[in-house]
Amino acid sequence: MTEDYFWGLTLSKDHPTEIWDPDMKSPGGGDANDSHALRGEHTLVVKQAVLGPKCSDGEVNVVQAEAMGYKSDIKFPIAVLKGGSQSQVVLDLLFPDPPVTFKLIQGSGPIHLLGNHSVGSGEMVGEDDEDDELEDELDEEDMDELEDIPDRNSIEEKKRKLQQASNSKPKPKRAKAEDEK
Repeated sequence: MTEDYFWGLTLSKDHPTEIWDPDMKSPGGGDANDSHALRGEHTLVVKQAVLGPKCSDGEVNVVQAEAMGYKSDIKFPIAVLKGGSQSQVVLDLLFPDPPVTFKLIQGSGPIHLLGNHSVGSGEMVGEDDEDDELEDELDEEDMDELEDIPDRNSIEEKKRKLQQASNSKPKPKRAKAEDEK
């Protein structure tokens, strides 16, 4: 089961760095979200970067993300926005593991990052249990009847393969008639 939440942060000259880490402890010693303790696997999808209205015209603002890569941490710019011309950019960046550090490396902002924070338990709820219960309810006679019914997907697959085979056969060449003199 997965729960999705709206997520956002603002980077500016006064607050140039923000770390997304839902497992991080708050300074008071408790969880950062004591009222709504989130457990499980966390993923973040950053969908959009929007330049704030107070940005100076012509100023180039660059946001960098640092996250875990396959073998090491990676740092790359994810958004470059220019005041007065490009005020937003659509992104589709998945960060499957916290922590992720967002940093305003050029410009004074503000830049707002928006997306989805998903929390999942990592296990599929109820699907295997339902299959087991269905098998228990059906006796052997019912199972034999189900096996005799052709699978619709296999029939469709056979039709598709036959059609592909007929389309892929080379067409016979017609002999050209020679001109008689």
